[in-house]
Amino acid sequence: MRPYGPGILPQSRIFLYDIPEQAKRMFLYQLCVGHYECGADYIVNRPSFDSYLLLYVRRGTAYYLDRNNRRTLLPRDAFALIDCYRPHEYGAIEPCEMYWIHFDGPTAQAICGAVIDRGSFIPKNPKRCRDTLMEFCERTAGSGPLEPAVANRMIVNMLTEFLVTGERPTSASNAAIEDVRSYILDNLDKNLSIELLARRANLSPYHFARTFKRLVGVSPHDFLIDARMNLAVFYLMSSNEPIKSIAYICGFSSECSFCTAFKNRLGTTPTKYRQSRRK
Repeated sequence: MRPYGPGILPQSRIFLYDIPEQAKRMFLYQLCVGHYECGADYIVNRPSFDSYLLLYVRRGTAYYLDRNNRRTLLPRDAFALIDCYRPHEYGAIEPCEMYWIHFDGPTAQAICGAVIDRGSFIPKNPKRCRDTLMEFCERTAGSGPLEPAVANRMIVNMLTEFLVTGERPTSASNAAIEDVRSYILDNLDKNLSIELLARRANLSPYHFARTFKRLVGVSPHDFLIDARMNLAVFYLMSSNEPIKSIAYICGFSSECSFCTAFKNRLGTTPTKYRQSRRK
């Protein structure tokens, strides 16, 4: 069926389920599955929706609140697992495409609690997790609800990908990289050179860059620029700050360097981006 609401574009789809009570007692089961095309004004803010939400952003940029911390979802690091029994919020930063599934079951609290407590939603095999979620939606669209046992297997397989690699750091270098990631996100307005970040991780610049890319999936430079771009998009959409001010807030040395980086990443200038979104 077609969903309706602010920011949900007409080509979006949602599938609702009536699950037998016996299956609910035995399995992890889906309440609803969706494939959304969203505008930048898409937002969900609820006190509760008794289930867990696995969300994948295929294109564009979105965000969610994790225990009052705002987390950005980029296409390369685009999964979130949200406990919807608690107050929760998520939405689009720019137009995006997302797949999602609300699910529950007798073991959901224990499994999802373990994943959420680890604080990292980077699956061991992102492609497998992504493809499974997309297949879930496409198979439902093509042939109707999946058998409860099949749905359970697919949900468990996706969650297992997070449990295998979503663990908190166990080595000194892993812990150092997690610390640097947090430091970058908290200090985007500062001059963050590779040398400075490597010193914080107590690694040489060469080994720091290699270790960071191995654990995070992108280079320190790309991670920094992506984070600054997301912050810039936030200010362009939600404030009337001049472009020059936003450039300095996001850690760029000049308005010119900011505009160049913004156009390289998003294909347009900050001014045109702001104008087009506000229209």
